[in-house]
Amino acid sequence: MATSARQRVKRVARQGVAMASWASGSLAVRALLGTRPRVRALTYHRFGDAPGDPWCVATADFAVQMRWLAERGLLVSLDAVRDYDAGGTSLPHDSVLVTIDDGCRSLVEEALPVLREFAVPAVAYVSAGLVGAAAVAADHAEPFATWDELAKAQESGVEIGSHAFDHRSLARMSDAEALDQAVRSREEIGARLGTPVRSFAYPFGTRADFDARTNRALADAGYEIAFHSVHGSIRPGMAPIGLPRVKVEGGEGQRIFELTSRGAMDAWRAVDELVPRLARARRETHAR
Repeated sequence: MATSARQRVKRVARQGVAMASWASGSLAVRALLGTRPRVRALTYHRFGDAPGDPWCVATADFAVQMRWLAERGLLVSLDAVRDYDAGGTSLPHDSVLVTIDDGCRSLVEEALPVLREFAVPAVAYVSAGLVGAAAVAADHAEPFATWDELAKAQESGVEIGSHAFDHRSLARMSDAEALDQAVRSREEIGARLGTPVRSFAYPFGTRADFDARTNRALADAGYEIAFHSVHGSIRPGMAPIGLPRVKVEGGEGQRIFELTSRGAMDAWRAVDELVPRLARARRETHAR
């Protein structure tokens, strides 16, 4: 199946999951019966005009999304999420932490004015070894921001976190190499930008890209909190190294975004769990 066809199928499936959550009343029931509020970390990548690219959210759409969250008092900081996870802070139900992966140039050119306008306490995750580099692959279809540009974002209130040193899967490395990736990135970002690096986001972040071994490497490297990409909400008492996030895709529309922010895409976790198992089974079959 061509990539564009796969993307269309995935978009329809995601919309179906979101609308089914709304139609079933599960979102309202959770809000009424939940004993503790749920918080979500939303994941963005690039911003601008790229119709059909799920990794790129239109800047105008991003502005509408941030306005919607700001007007409802749902935007929270990394500090607030960390304290909430540790059981020390109460947050509004369906609060949102905005995270932006890869550190592409549109973080500064497109997203930063929006983040400033709505005082969004966002976190940007960058791979230290790729800062300032040209586009390197289809998933990084624009140049990466420079250190000066990242400093500009930091000065505007965006916290900079680590996305490993060169955006490779930690779970596919030896223990020593995974620790090296975590330490080198943290030290380089800290030295370049002059502030401690407290958090990490796994490159790719699927079930195949992290495990207990890589979580230990991140803890040993000094990170306080780390995120993967398996969908779901954050609840008090979860291990801070290995928290879920929810991806926001381009072109899905404001209604789907609102439902996603309220938990309609949490059920996509089942897909996140299933796909690696199917891939592993396929590899084992071919190996026989």
